[in-house]
Amino acid sequence: MPLGIKRSKALYGILHHLSHPHRYTIARWVVGIAFTLGVAALPLTNTLRFDLWRGEYYWLGKQVEIVDAAKHFAFPFLAVNVAIVLISRFFGRYLCGFVCPVGALARIGEWARYAERKRRQRILAPIVSATISLLLGGIAFSFWVNPLVFLDGSTQARLLSGALLLALSGGLFIIVQGVGLRFCRDFCPSGIYFAILGHETMNGIQFAHKDACTECLLCETVCPMDLAPRYMSGGPLRDSRGFYPEGLSNFANCIRCGDCVIACEAGSKKNMETPLCMGFLPKEARRIKPIQEEEPT
Repeated sequence: MPLGIKRSKALYGILHHLSHPHRYTIARWVVGIAFTLGVAALPLTNTLRFDLWRGEYYWLGKQVEIVDAAKHFAFPFLAVNVAIVLISRFFGRYLCGFVCPVGALARIGEWARYAERKRRQRILAPIVSATISLLLGGIAFSFWVNPLVFLDGSTQARLLSGALLLALSGGLFIIVQGVGLRFCRDFCPSGIYFAILGHETMNGIQFAHKDACTECLLCETVCPMDLAPRYMSGGPLRDSRGFYPEGLSNFANCIRCGDCVIACEAGSKKNMETPLCMGFLPKEARRIKPIQEEEPT
């Protein structure tokens, strides 16, 4: 339910009536564009490229042997993964909500489908999804094969390269157009890894001002992970979904996208504190066990 028409109408209806883009929306676009440009620059500048077509391998603009290129790549890759582990362990899944390119693609797909229904143009969503998928698929492709293969390569090289580009772009298109944020909710292997790391966290969604809540339930309507944002702390644990194991805390399942806070701010009464907020949690709000299941003291 939350990932269908109801979620799209609620979320984009809220954003449409805001006088300016929400701070979380701006942050997502800034991070997404910067991340995409940064990744695209690596093969384009030969900072990192494994050109399987020509058998050429580059690191920091210099041609090196494949073993040397792999060694140079391994250390930054390890450092990034250590940083990811630390961030997920102490701050939760902000990478899922604000950095993950799959999540960004899914949101673009949601926007395109909502705009398609609003304008009654059935072809809009597939065109947008296909264009974005081809762009990102092309970036991933350029790490492994120089795009010049389509001009200078043999017939066999062109066919193999075309098949690889089609597989990459086609996979992204299926996620954007057909799966969307359900991939994050049910199947993402990285998300499961981050969730296990962030089972206990010092940062997340807090129901800080209960008296200001209007019981509109918009927060639950827009949550892509099927959580009850008001009861993250001490509330019933979410049932296992897809590949996610049972027993994970609500904070572990939360991707920190901020959709619930956006909805809460829009549905709150004027001149009152927003019931939900996202940030550092006081110690008493980091409760994992549901209140009714706590062991007696």
